Amino acid sequence: MLPANHIFNTPINALPVDQNSAAYLTTIGTHNIHLDLGTSVDVTAADYYGIPYNVVHGSSITWGDAFFKTTDTADLDWDPTTEADCAVGSAHTLVSPCTASAAPQPLFPIPSVPLVEGGIDTTPSQPYGDHHMLLLDADTCRLWELYHCYPDPKSGWDIFGSAEFDLRSNALRPAGWTSADAAGFPILPLLLRADEASSGTISHALRFTIDSDHIRTSYIWPARHLTGNGTASQNLPPMGQLFRLKASYAIPSTFNTQARAIAQAMKTYGMYIADGGSAMYVQGEPSASWASATISQMQSISSSQFEAVDVTPILGRAGFDPNSAAVP
Repeated sequence: MLPANHIFNTPINALPVDQNSAAYLTTIGTHNIHLDLGTSVDVTAADYYGIPYNVVHGSSITWGDAFFKTTDTADLDWDPTTEADCAVGSAHTLVSPCTASAAPQPLFPIPSVPLVEGGIDTTPSQPYGDHHMLLLDADTCRLWELYHCYPDPKSGWDIFGSAEFDLRSNALRPAGWTSADAAGFPILPLLLRADEASSGTISHALRFTIDSDHIRTSYIWPARHLTGNGTASQNLPPMGQLFRLKASYAIPSTFNTQARAIAQAMKTYGMYIADGGSAMYVQGEPSASWASATISQMQSISSSQFEAVDVTPILGRAGFDPNSAAVP
């Protein structure tokens, strides 16, 4: 997913260590890696862990209606449509931003029974969790990611945010725009997927979270959006900060194929702070193909084995475009 020269698909192991690396790790605290995924694929189970995704064929399914609303009144201090994308009409024309005047009937390629993070909650008295819905349209290579998704009692879905990504493009979100992710990133290209890990090679970066109040109130390329729970202190990593496993960390020979692939990806491509959440949680899909040993082996790695990466040498290269994820 995404072009070969996208920063997410670019090895970063040769970039310098960020001068604030030690301070960032002190702020995060010492935690072992936690793989935020599970082996259960029962969407009704309490242990349905991870962020699933749907592969759809947008040219042959009926696109579903969505309504930008939520019962979570704490989130209603801004208009989510000002930074949202949607489609309209039979041609499914992209509309951005998806305001009511521009898109009175927002559409998304939602299958009849979609996979939703945390399962589908049909009777939410109070919403909980992110309830992401990731929709990969295989006919157009377009990725639609929705946030805070609940079935509407009448029809369609109630959502609180949406973003579209052309997976053949390096274009970033507009500066300052969120997505279904606080950093303004696409989620799916950064997820751990069991098929990739089982192959022994993961050729892209990963996403992880730390405590929201430990994220600086600014963002760094390629992130596009910040959150306001932290402070402006230089001791806090900004949203979108890249980290990697240190070159000095020797991947244990006892690790299985999946764990070795994950650890190597953390060395070669790194992982980005994509959202606030639990400290050192690395997100992946729920899959019965995850080996239990993968989880226990990866969760033996301490945050002390990581370092922050300085991406500014890329920003100084000829041809660099701050609105693009392309690495010159």
